[in-house]
Amino acid sequence: MIRRIIALVVKELQEQLRTPRSAAMLFVPVIIQTLILPFAATMDVTHCKAAILNEDAGSLGSELVQRLRAAPCMSETFIVYGREELMALIESRSALIGVHIPSDFSRRAQRGEAADVQVISDGRRANSSQIAAGYAASIVSSMGAEAVEGSGDKTAPVTRHLYNPALDYKWFILPCLIGMLGMLTSFNITAMALAREREEGTYEQLCVTPMSPFEILLGKIIPALVIVTAQAAVIAAISRWGYGLPFTGSLPALFSGVMLYCLALGGVGFALSSFCSTQQQAFVAMFCVILPFILLSGFLAPAENMPAVLQTAARADPLYYMFIIVRGIFLKSFGFAEIAPHLAALAAIALLSLAAAYTALRLRRS
Repeated sequence: MIRRIIALVVKELQEQLRTPRSAAMLFVPVIIQTLILPFAATMDVTHCKAAILNEDAGSLGSELVQRLRAAPCMSETFIVYGREELMALIESRSALIGVHIPSDFSRRAQRGEAADVQVISDGRRANSSQIAAGYAASIVSSMGAEAVEGSGDKTAPVTRHLYNPALDYKWFILPCLIGMLGMLTSFNITAMALAREREEGTYEQLCVTPMSPFEILLGKIIPALVIVTAQAAVIAAISRWGYGLPFTGSLPALFSGVMLYCLALGGVGFALSSFCSTQQQAFVAMFCVILPFILLSGFLAPAENMPAVLQTAARADPLYYMFIIVRGIFLKSFGFAEIAPHLAALAAIALLSLAAAYTALRLRRS
């Protein structure tokens, strides 16, 4: 049995790595995407245009204007002299946010009272404007805290960000690439496995061999596991030594999570492949599964913010647990003890998906 599985694994690996070009297609895109995506898929706003209306004649109002104009995130600021002019700049999309400093700002701040500053954002660009408004609000808050300190009150809060002190978005995106790119590769290999055999006319030969459906299943999934694990090692190395992302957790725990994750995805991909006659059908079916997995994983929005039904569905998503594992291992010093519940969830999903793939393969063979 073991010899037959090894023979099929070697055959599949030779199929994937049969030429230098095919081998490069497995790793070069991963390297390119790891180098590009942290900069392209960023939520940081570094080129914000702001319109500032300062109605305050005091020193703090002028200082706030200078701080806003000097902020690294503000690429361009417009000084306006009326509310209508400020709104016109936002309406024409010339400014992402508008900051309105009232006439009593300095007086109220120096007294230690609440000195409100209105920040108006362009809701048509919801994410960018919200982040830019947060930048402006933090500058206003820091000025208010300094003014309170100067008045003798020492209760101004100090904010410290755990695990990502500089709030660098690359620290968020890089660990996620292990799960995202691993999913694409795992599905690409397993979902195409039987469909390729049918197109090439070798599926009937595979069925008449002494190999059982279980042996065929393992022989097709193990190559995906080997390749995805190698890709994860490449992404982790680039993240650590290329971007300076800290790796504070356990390396064996990371690879254990990657392997269970690949098994869970491999079962799903193989089940899809069992019902597809061509690689084109398998390709379409693969992407019908990938998009829901990404949406439910918490990558675009926290799963906890979703309706109860979708939260339950997210608990069946391997990518949801993989994100928790890789972020925890990279940034929170997670080891086996901390990720054990998530490994158990991945193992349960893997058992269910592999059982479904085994059943589908037996039905197709019969």
